[in-house]
Amino acid sequence: RIWAQFLALFFEAIFLFAFGSIDNTNEWYVALIVLVMFSTCVQMAEGTSYGIVPFMNKQQLAVVSALVGAGGNLGAVIAGFAFYNPIDHPLTPFKVHAAYVMFWALLSPVYYWPEHGGMFCPPVAKEVEGNAEITDAKATAI
Repeated sequence: RIWAQFLALFFEAIFLFAFGSIDNTNEWYVALIVLVMFSTCVQMAEGTSYGIVPFMNKQQLAVVSALVGAGGNLGAVIAGFAFYNPIDHPLTPFKVHAAYVMFWALLSPVYYWPEHGGMFCPPVAKEVEGNAEITDAKATAI
């Protein structure tokens, strides 16, 4: 799931930056193709985000789901007013947002759950009736 999240966010940032690099010298269909690819990656990233939510905090699943769902909308409004309003060039906000998305994509290797593992680390605990139980001696140091 984390690999899918990383890839979706990574290519979302790439296509968003590409869209922000398209100007009037390009044909209209170039912008359309890049925008469709970007939108596909956005939908994939949203799906992977909701695929990760159940593993965040199982006891507070409703709260985490609500924060993830509302956080995207609120974050868009805040980013629009705080970061993108002051920029005068019409294409630069797309590039700035692409850097923001890439930042979060590159944080994906940091995500780790002891019972499920991470991108590069295997799990060190096993699931026992909804609770993680440490099974590796090295995990006690974590």
